[in-house]
Amino acid sequence: MSQTIEERLLQAIKKDDIKAFDALMERAQCGAYRLGRFPTLSLLYLYNSRKILKKYEESFLKITAFEALREPAELSKKFSSKAGKCLRLYLNEIVSPIETLLILDMTKRLTKVFPLTKPSSSVKGRLRSIYYIKYSLSMKFEGDNIILDKRPMTFGEKKKMATVAAFVLVAIALAIVAPITTVELMPASIDKYVDLTSKEEFALKRDVVVTKDISVEEVNCTIIGNGHKIVFRKGATLGVLNGKLSDLTIETSGDAIFSSISEKGSIENTVVNVKADLTTTDGTAFVALNNYGAIDGVSVNVRGKIDATSTTTVDSYGGIVQTNNYKVNSATQTVYRGVINNCAVNYSKFTLTGTTGANASFGGVAGINNGYLQDCKVTGEIIADTFDIAGVCSVNNGYLNGDVNEASLSQTSADTGWNPIVCGIVITNANAVENCENKGKMTSISNCGAFEEQEGYESTVSAAGIAYLNRSSYSNPYIKNSVNSGEVECSAGYRNAYVAGVCISSSGTIEGCKNLGGVNVSADNGDAYVGGISAYTNSQISNCRSSGDVTVAAKNVYAGGILGFSEISYSYNQLLDTLNLAFGEVNSCISESKISVSTTGGTHVCVGGITGFVREQGFPYGEDETIYFGGWVTNSYFIGQCVNEGAYFGNIVGVCGANIYESNSSTFGNIEYHNFEGNYYYSTNGSKAFGAARTADGSFVSVEDKGATLTTIEEIINSQAYKSVY
Repeated sequence: MSQTIEERLLQAIKKDDIKAFDALMERAQCGAYRLGRFPTLSLLYLYNSRKILKKYEESFLKITAFEALREPAELSKKFSSKAGKCLRLYLNEIVSPIETLLILDMTKRLTKVFPLTKPSSSVKGRLRSIYYIKYSLSMKFEGDNIILDKRPMTFGEKKKMATVAAFVLVAIALAIVAPITTVELMPASIDKYVDLTSKEEFALKRDVVVTKDISVEEVNCTIIGNGHKIVFRKGATLGVLNGKLSDLTIETSGDAIFSSISEKGSIENTVVNVKADLTTTDGTAFVALNNYGAIDGVSVNVRGKIDATSTTTVDSYGGIVQTNNYKVNSATQTVYRGVINNCAVNYSKFTLTGTTGANASFGGVAGINNGYLQDCKVTGEIIADTFDIAGVCSVNNGYLNGDVNEASLSQTSADTGWNPIVCGIVITNANAVENCENKGKMTSISNCGAFEEQEGYESTVSAAGIAYLNRSSYSNPYIKNSVNSGEVECSAGYRNAYVAGVCISSSGTIEGCKNLGGVNVSADNGDAYVGGISAYTNSQISNCRSSGDVTVAAKNVYAGGILGFSEISYSYNQLLDTLNLAFGEVNSCISESKISVSTTGGTHVCVGGITGFVREQGFPYGEDETIYFGGWVTNSYFIGQCVNEGAYFGNIVGVCGANIYESNSSTFGNIEYHNFEGNYYYSTNGSKAFGAARTADGSFVSVEDKGATLTTIEEIINSQAYKSVY
C-alpha cells in the first residue's frame, strides 16, 4: 500500500532524512502543510530534526497560511507527553512553531527566532500562559523581541553549568575587587509614569508597581502594556476603572484590582497572574468586585488559597469578578449590563476553606452574574473544604452562553449544618444557561456523620454537571410579572401559559447544554440530590445531553441522568384568586450516563435514567374535585445503564406522583399536555421505564410503563429527534 503524504512527511521528519525531505519539497511546499494542529516547522522542533531545520527553518518561520492534512494519532500522544498542563490550551488551536519551542523549554532558540515571526495576539496570549503554567513567570514583548523573566534551569543546563564551576569561582573572585555598579531591578512606581486620573493614553515602556499607599477613586486613563507588567503589592487596589487596559500582564496577591469597572471601562487581551493568600470575611474576586463594562480576552492564572472566616454573612467569590452587574440610567432609561467574553481562567494548586457561618460559594469566573457571561473557559483544579463551588458562576440572574468548564472541582466537609454543593457551570440559575458544557469531574462529600450535639441531623449533599438549582423566579431582574385589570399576565421569558386563574411560569432555563464529566457524591448520614445536568429544578431543561458517570453513596437519594428532583412550586393570590405554578420540566434530552447508587438504609432512593423523582401537588377545584399538577418528562432518551442497591429505578423516571402518573395530562386553555410522552429507552436487564409511583400517604406502588417505549439503541440513535439533540 502506498504511503500518504502525511506518512511520508512524518517519516522524513522523524528520521531527519534530508534527502527524503528535499524530494518532498520538490513536489510541494511542505512548510505550508499542517498535520492537524501541527505545522511542519512545529514537527521539526518536536522531533529535533537538526539537518532539515538547518536548511529550512528560516524560510518556514515566515509562513503563516497552512494547508490542513490529517493528524496522525502518534502526534497527539507525543505532543501530550511534552505539553503537560499546557495541553488544555490546544484542544483545537494550532500549535505554532514558537509555542512549540516554549513547550520544549527551548527558550534561547525562541528568543532568537521570535523577531522573524509576526505572532497574533492570541499566540502571544498562549505564550504568556505557557510560561506561567510551566514556571509561574511572566514575559513581555518589546517591538519584535520577546523578553522572558528568568526561569529555573533545566537538567541539561545544570549539567553544563557544573562543567564551568571553576570559571564561575574565578569570576566571583574578580567581582569582589571590581567596582560595584548599582542597577535598578525592581519595577518603578506606576505614578511616576502614568497619571491614573487623567483621560490620556499611556504606553508602558517598562514594568511598574502599584503599592498599598497608591490610592485613587477613579482610573480614567488608557494603559497599553506592550507586554509589560503591572505588579500589585499585597493589599494594593484601585478605585473605579473608567478607562481601558490592554496588552498587559498583571501580577497580584489575590486582592481585587478594582473596586468596580464602570460601563465606560474595559480590560482586553490581558493576562492576570494571581498568587492568592487571602483570609477574608467578605466576598471578593481577583480582578474587580463589580463589573458594568467589558472584560474581553482576559486570561487569569490562579494558585494559592482563600479562607472565608465570617460567621454572619452570605458571600460569593469569583475568579474574575465578584458580581457581573447591571444598572439602569434613570434619566435615559438605558440599561448597562456587564459583559465577560472570551476569557480563560486556570486554577493550579488552588484551595478554598470556609466556615458554616460564612456560607461561602465560589464561581470560577464570577460570583454572581446579572449580565452577559459568554464563551469563557475554566481549567485546572479547585479543592474546597466547606466552600461551595461552580465552574463558571455561583448565581446566574443573567445570561450564560457557550461557557465551558474543564476543571476538576471537589468539596469535602466535616462541618455539621453544612450541605456541600458542587456544579460544573452554576449553582443557582434563575434565568438562561445555553450551550454550556462541563468536562470536569464533580465531587461533593459530607463526612460529618451523626453528631451527638445534633442528634438526628442529616446533611444534604448535591452535585450536577451544569446546575444544582434551576429555578423559576418572579423577582428576576429581567423577568417581571404584572397584573392588569384583574387579569394575570405571565412573562416567562421562553414560555407563557395561563388559564382560569392558573399561571405557569418558567424563568430559569437550561438549554442545549452538555455534561461529559463524572459526578460523584457521598454522604455519611444524609440525602443526595444529583443530576447529570441539574440536581433540583422547578423550571425548564431542554435539548441537553449527559454522558458522564453518576456515582452516589447516601441515605436517601434523588438521582437522574439528567435531573435529580423535579419540584413543583406555587403561590396563591387570594385577592385575584390566582394560582401561580412552576414545575420541573425535562424535554428532548439524552442521558448516556452510567448511574451507580449505594444506600445506607434510606426509604427514598429514587433513581431515573432521565429524572429521579417527579413531585406532584394537589389543589382544590370546585366543591369536590382536586386538580394535580407535576413535572414533565417528554421526548427524551436513556441509553445508559444503572447499577444500584435498593433503589426504585426507572429508565425514564425513578418515582413520580401517583395522581399525575394516572392522569398523565394537564389542560391549559385548549391545549392538553402530557406529563410523560414520547420517551424512549434501551434496557438489558428487564427494568421498566418507571420505578414506582408515590401515593398521597407516602407509600410506593409499582406501575406499568406510560409515555415511554422500549426499543433498540440502533433505532434510538438513528431517529431524527435523537440526532437533533445530539
